[in-house]
Amino acid sequence: MEAHKLSSKAAGVGFDWPNIAGLFDKLREETEELQEEIKDIPASDARKNISAELREKIEGEVGDLFFVLVNLARFLSVDSESALKKTNRKFRRRFQWMEQQLRASGRTPEQSNMEEMESLWQSSKRSE
Repeated sequence: MEAHKLSSKAAGVGFDWPNIAGLFDKLREETEELQEEIKDIPASDARKNISAELREKIEGEVGDLFFVLVNLARFLSVDSESALKKTNRKFRRRFQWMEQQLRASGRTPEQSNMEEMESLWQSSKRSE
């Protein structure tokens, strides 16, 4: 909400993107900056063993991505809070469906593997 208010205020005085293409360019730029920050982190360490300095840089880049996405939503007259809440509900619904399918076979997600869960995930999407 704060990002929306800040970008709306800036847009109100003319400090805004002239077209949506600029926002997509900025999204790519910010994505590349995040990828650059994490390029040397082994995949197995991506969730742990990161220095405080690097974690702060990563947090900044993730924040920049969020800010660009909120700007994109604002530019398209989409309520970013509502869009995220709807996506959260969709994720919850699909994940619960996946869990139900696994339970029906007598297993839990922890007893499954990524390939099977991805297959179930795609099935849940198709069933909607």
